[in-house]
Amino acid sequence: MEMPIRCSIFSAVFLAAVLFAAPARAADSLHWGTGSNSVSVDIKDWPLHKLLGKISALTGWRVIIEPGTTATITAKFKNASPDEALNRLLGNLNFTKDASNGVSRLLVYHTVPIAATQPIEPAPPEAPDYRIPNELLLLMKRNSTNSIDDLAKAIGATVIGRDPKTRLYRLQFTDGDAADAAAGQIAGDNSVAMVDSNYIVERPAPAQSTPMPGAAVPVLNVSSPVNGVVIGLVDTAVQMQNGFNQYSLPPLTVVGQPNEPADQISHGTAMFENLLQGMASAPSKILPVDVYPSGDSTTTYQVLEGAVAAINSGANIINLSMGGTGDSAALDSLIQQGIQKGVLFVAASGNTPGTAPTYPAAYPGVLAITASDPSNGRLASYADDGSFVRAMDSGSSIVYLNGQAWQTQGTSTATAFATAAIAQIINQQHVSLSDAVTQFIQSHPPPKP
Repeated sequence: MEMPIRCSIFSAVFLAAVLFAAPARAADSLHWGTGSNSVSVDIKDWPLHKLLGKISALTGWRVIIEPGTTATITAKFKNASPDEALNRLLGNLNFTKDASNGVSRLLVYHTVPIAATQPIEPAPPEAPDYRIPNELLLLMKRNSTNSIDDLAKAIGATVIGRDPKTRLYRLQFTDGDAADAAAGQIAGDNSVAMVDSNYIVERPAPAQSTPMPGAAVPVLNVSSPVNGVVIGLVDTAVQMQNGFNQYSLPPLTVVGQPNEPADQISHGTAMFENLLQGMASAPSKILPVDVYPSGDSTTTYQVLEGAVAAINSGANIINLSMGGTGDSAALDSLIQQGIQKGVLFVAASGNTPGTAPTYPAAYPGVLAITASDPSNGRLASYADDGSFVRAMDSGSSIVYLNGQAWQTQGTSTATAFATAAIAQIINQQHVSLSDAVTQFIQSHPPPKP
């Protein structure tokens, strides 16, 4: 039987092979302040129908257009009145606003108002843009002798996060326009290996948990830890309780001293307990890594820092019971290099029904986990089951903090159970990591289309 191979420690050059990846242009924006009558626009090459559908959704107007009317709109301005905005957006087209049966209408036409007969459907709600508009992540080349501080000064940035070993830096600018301009300015700089956006990763609710009054707290019934697998729990801080120490390596943090409330179980604590529950007969050591500032959301920069810290401390499975819609090239690059070094990344598919990609779960090579309803074994009503999902596990559990029981629910819980199951297969059967993943997927297939 093949024993799992311990992952090699990431050296200071762990991102050296990353290709230059300029950040995407800041997302187009259309803000229509119905209360303040202030319109700000930054759009490029929008078809007329898209623009009018967005205006209808933001204003509540019924928009009607003359059939055959088309245009492509590019515009950028701030704080215009609605009429001024319409004039600038519609250009040579005509428009009229009126009210019919108490409903405000916007008629758009190129001949006469009565010719506007084709209604425009309001645009559907858009997923939030988690890009931090005034920040960039920048990777300096290993052979560069240039100073990050000199470069930051030249492009008008403040360095608010730095990792000299990996040469990855978090830069902050006065606003999004300054960040966009700087990204273009350094695109050809020979000292820069990569520039990317930084994204918000929302703080998970405390295990999406509900306290259960009066529930008895059981004694931990977990065997002694088995050597071989180390699980990096990249999450909020773990509230270390009696009995945890024998299963935990010394916790790490990339965000300062943790300060979780004593009367509320943290997400990280719940995931720690779920991991132990899932591998009770053959537990691995768990390495908690706190990447969430107390009470705040985090960013992909800090998630990346936490994953690197876990891998450098010996973790060969990284549990990421978190996610968002921010598609970070930097985090994806880290994950791909970790996979090449034999590290397994297990991530939550997300708690929004549908098939939209959630990151980091949707990155290639990540084991994306969705949640089943324990009452019937089918996909839970809250769970994402996009094409990137590779397996499904139970999304419900009971965890404990200071004599209080909590019921948890979510794809985060399912992810921790999946990580635990894979570790237990390795520890019990002495198979390779890849064989354990194959076994797990076969026994926990994704939901049927």
